[in-house]
Amino acid sequence: MAYNPAAYEARRRGYMNDYAATGAMNAYTQFLSQQRGQRDLADMYKQYDKAAPQVVAGYGRRGLNSANVKSGAFGKGLQEFASDRVSNTAQAQQGLAQQNAGYDLSNRQLGERYQSGLADLEAEKAQQIQDDAQELMRVRAGY
Repeated sequence: MAYNPAAYEARRRGYMNDYAATGAMNAYTQFLSQQRGQRDLADMYKQYDKAAPQVVAGYGRRGLNSANVKSGAFGKGLQEFASDRVSNTAQAQQGLAQQNAGYDLSNRQLGERYQSGLADLEAEKAQQIQDDAQELMRVRAGY
């Protein structure tokens, strides 16, 4: 098989197009995931902000919180509420960070596959040129 630069160039462009298309798709998917995660966090904050007065009012209805009464149950209940809020939002933020790390890893792997494909293509091209040169020398020598 003789060296055909057009065939190698077509394959190189194919690698490049695949890299660009997949990279764009990954970037858009990561963008959407980030937006979804931020919306989920914002919704969680709103839910906690909306629930806080209801929690306080619930203790007031039971006589555990008023101008003259501050029970230990009320204090403990507020601590648990605040602790749950911090814990749940931290878990949501950690999940979002892990998703982003996954996308970053995917992008690095994509780049490595692209570079590896190009390196393989160049090695194959060099080997074809070498084989063609040896064949040419053999023909010139009369073998």
